[in-house]
Amino acid sequence: MGLTFSAMIRLYQTGSKKTLRHKLIKILHDIRGVHSVNDFRTIHDSFCIWGKKNLFLAERERRGILIKRSGPPSYGQVAKTLDVVLKVVVYYSGWPNESTANVLVKYINAAVDTKMMKLLRSRYPRHFQDWPVTVENVTKQTYTSLQELVKKFIDEEHDGQIMPVQFDDLYWNYLNR
Repeated sequence: MGLTFSAMIRLYQTGSKKTLRHKLIKILHDIRGVHSVNDFRTIHDSFCIWGKKNLFLAERERRGILIKRSGPPSYGQVAKTLDVVLKVVVYYSGWPNESTANVLVKYINAAVDTKMMKLLRSRYPRHFQDWPVTVENVTKQTYTSLQELVKKFIDEEHDGQIMPVQFDDLYWNYLNR
């Protein structure tokens, strides 16, 4: 359900989708036992590194013309895919149970999109020398830094009263009106 919910799934080649599902099932088993943010980050990072090596983006065409060749995804694309899946499975569905989900939701990152990056850029223009334009341009270092910016933004704008997993829901709706 979490994988199908993600708009990111359309980016991947058909064969990659099956590979992704199998790996997500394994990673969810590992995440269920996480008890610290460092454990979560280690599992998250290993998934993203695995995804960059084992997944492939689908070719994209517009009006019968190839506009994007198939290739490996960026760290940011894999991370956003995982972030959305975890949001749906853990935050929305309360998996594997309420008490474990209440611990895990504190670790789940914001599924930042292009419009959210633009919002953060307007607020913190000097944070990056070269701001990423899309999730496709997000490296591991950029991803980590974006997540820290989300937390800073939450502290400044919401007095820390929301979690990163809630940030993208709130701001996706706000920015897409």
